[in-house]
Amino acid sequence: MASTTVIWVVAFLNFASAQQLSPEHSGTINGVCRSIFCNKIEKLPQLSDCVVILGNLHILLMEQAHKDDFRNMSFPKLKEVSGYVVFYRVNGLESLGQLFPNLSIIRGKEVVYDYALIIFDMPDLKEVGLYSLMRIYRGGVIVWTVPQICYVHTINWKVIAPQARHVLASSEGAMHCNSVCSCTTDVATNHCWNIKKCQRYLEGPDKEKCNDVCLGCRNVNPNLCTNCRYRTYRDKCLTKCPVNTLVVSDIGYCVTEPECRYLAGWKFKNSCVFNCTAGYKAVMGPNGYRCMPCNRCEETCGNLTLHTLAQLQEASRCVKVNGTLIIHVRFLPDVMTELKRYLGQIEEVSDYVVIYGMPTVTSLEFLPSLRLISGRILRNKTYSLLVYDMISLQSLFTENVTKKLIISNGTMLFNSNPMLCSSELEKIKHLFPKVPGPADVPPGANGYSGGCTKASVGLHVTVINETSIAVNFTHVANPDAHYAILYMRLPQGSRKIFVPETCSDNDWYAYNIPNEIHNNSVVKLTELLQPASSYALCVEKYDPLKKILARSGIVNFSTPVGKPEPPFILELVASSSEVVVLRWVDHKVYRPHITRYEIDVTLVEIYPQDVMARDHCKETERYEEIDIFRHAVVMRPPPDYDRGCESMCGILSTVTAGAMVEEYFDVCSSIELGCNNVEAPPPTNTSFGKFLRTLSLNIKGPRNDFQVGGLAPFRDYRFRLRACSGNQCSRSARGVVRTLRADYADMPTIVYASANEYGFISIKWDPPEITNGPVLSYTVQVSPSVKIDDRSQLIPQLWCQAGHKTYMIVKSVKVDRYIVRVCATTLASRNVCSKNVKVTVFTNVSWWAGIIFGIVLFTITAIATCFWKKQRDISYDLPLLSNIVATGVSEPPSSMISDFIQLYSIPIRDTELD
Repeated sequence: MASTTVIWVVAFLNFASAQQLSPEHSGTINGVCRSIFCNKIEKLPQLSDCVVILGNLHILLMEQAHKDDFRNMSFPKLKEVSGYVVFYRVNGLESLGQLFPNLSIIRGKEVVYDYALIIFDMPDLKEVGLYSLMRIYRGGVIVWTVPQICYVHTINWKVIAPQARHVLASSEGAMHCNSVCSCTTDVATNHCWNIKKCQRYLEGPDKEKCNDVCLGCRNVNPNLCTNCRYRTYRDKCLTKCPVNTLVVSDIGYCVTEPECRYLAGWKFKNSCVFNCTAGYKAVMGPNGYRCMPCNRCEETCGNLTLHTLAQLQEASRCVKVNGTLIIHVRFLPDVMTELKRYLGQIEEVSDYVVIYGMPTVTSLEFLPSLRLISGRILRNKTYSLLVYDMISLQSLFTENVTKKLIISNGTMLFNSNPMLCSSELEKIKHLFPKVPGPADVPPGANGYSGGCTKASVGLHVTVINETSIAVNFTHVANPDAHYAILYMRLPQGSRKIFVPETCSDNDWYAYNIPNEIHNNSVVKLTELLQPASSYALCVEKYDPLKKILARSGIVNFSTPVGKPEPPFILELVASSSEVVVLRWVDHKVYRPHITRYEIDVTLVEIYPQDVMARDHCKETERYEEIDIFRHAVVMRPPPDYDRGCESMCGILSTVTAGAMVEEYFDVCSSIELGCNNVEAPPPTNTSFGKFLRTLSLNIKGPRNDFQVGGLAPFRDYRFRLRACSGNQCSRSARGVVRTLRADYADMPTIVYASANEYGFISIKWDPPEITNGPVLSYTVQVSPSVKIDDRSQLIPQLWCQAGHKTYMIVKSVKVDRYIVRVCATTLASRNVCSKNVKVTVFTNVSWWAGIIFGIVLFTITAIATCFWKKQRDISYDLPLLSNIVATGVSEPPSSMISDFIQLYSIPIRDTELD
């Protein structure tokens, strides 16, 4: 999905550059500029006086530019852009904040494929750096193909552009990046644009304390507004525009009428506008354009002949048809919906209406506003309404239309409409000045297959279980008659009355009743229905001799819920080193009946035997490319599930775009095989250290998201999710996800180090208290402590030790003092090192004493470690993090996968080695 989005955006950027988009007006008035297009360094100075851009900002295709071109270039006045902002193929530019240090608002009134900030193919960009940017009101963010960029994952994009997609790709593992923020001790707000600039907030505990008229301010002065919350006039923030000024609604700026005209706008209802609203048209006068009222000038159309969707869309604003209306849209999926959408405004037709040849249309209710057919010109000088060859048409206009419709001339023609009963035609015959005759409505030409005759059979339905019913009815003995039961599953939540043969969206199923039945018949439909569903059912009788088709009245019934289908996991995403977010949708059939959910969380164990199966000190190809799917499982559901957020604008919004995929997967996808395996019982709540090992939750529904905290860093956890209705729960939907790495983990601690005059050094260390997965190996680094100008001796000597050992004796060069440190390599990192320890050489006696002391210390430490491990395995319940705020669309987590470095791969399995 993300790659598709990027392709479309690139196509747009190339098209825009080829078309040389330019502003409608390049002038500036009181800091207000129209759209800016810069594809040369020489064009950038036109931004010098811009405070707000009314339109879009394009800076692109400066492929010959160099770093020196931007050295002294900055536009601190620019604060706001009403549309979108694009940076594309600008060489030499290292920070966007260098150009726009005070850009704080991007409104996104116009976006590019749902994105308002696009940073693409910038080879020299090292940071985004827009450290004044606080809000993107509409549209998401793309940062893509920026090989040198840092400080992307340190920005909390979800508070800048909430409820929007963010496609982010970065090189956070690059050697030059040191992307660590030190703005605050609160992890939730510790976000920064670079090492010097912290992120600013409009809401939350760290929001800027400003005057009410301000939208952001400097903390040193609450009255010094960054932007204005309501209206802006002459750089002052007001609650409304002064007298004799107009508001530019897109940006909230107040301008005079001459200033509005200078910006290529005009006055309309105390506003400065650039287009007229419905019911008005722009008329050029002596002082420029004006919006003048018009009598349906925009809504009056000429002859309409509608065959395609494009023609329907062109008719969407038509209220009056000055001519004929001909509707023949034959091959269009869901044609009824499209007809309603685009023809719902039509009120008048001056000549005649023809509707024909649409096999899936069942009603004329797609013309709900029709009030007048004038019949100024008649078809064949006779007809003002013609309806024919509509094989599924069963009803005509809505009751509201039938009561108010006026037909001034002509009569009607209805022919070859097999499902349209004569009772429907009787409803509209009185509307025509000329009563239709047999030539206009031929006998037997309508309703001959529609079951227009009623059959009195005393129908009664008894529900047996979730999938079976018993149908009771009275059978009249007739050896030639044929009986059938017709039933259909009703759309969920629909209040529409359905009759047989409605073939556009719903299918009626027929169950043929054997002829050998008694007068009072009971017919069982076994295993033919679906649980938790509503049905319509009738009995149909056909007499082949008389060629009469009769039907009973419709009976509605519902089947019990039973055991629900499992929910579908949309997103299983690690939002931090200790938190995983789970987001799902319910099966459409069972959604109204879900009352609670069960969530099981289990740590996927990594056993020491698996770690020691390979020598991590001798392996040369140790690192694999990062597998982002371990940290984010994101899938699209099958058709029988709710769609969720179609644009994937939920939890994953700030996760690397590569994790976004189009395909859907089976609800039981996991490392376990298939759905038919026996469900394991829910686990008990256990932990190791301060981290969760197993957890079982019972949460109240309905809901669609949850987050679990207290998880161990960089470890795989298996999640099982069940939907429950009453006491019956579904099978489990399953998934495995790995938490993110923790920056504070993996640091060992040296507890003892000594050296003798022969160059032997003894080192003992404690393993890290918190690790990103198991420790694979340690590296002991020894450097002689020498003068700084003796550079030949500064390269440390390295020795590798297996991850399960914490003691080592090494042989180094003979000097008086050494500097020693120990580095740990785990699944998520390597060379996270302890603090440097200075070691002074002992004499012979001291050296042997040191060795003995080290052995004693090692023994005591080993005993203490064993005792500690036993204590660590004691189980206790862990509190969860607070739940996700339930909004229309789930908000994204603040962490991003793009900050991961290379990782080790340890096989996942569910059983211990023998």
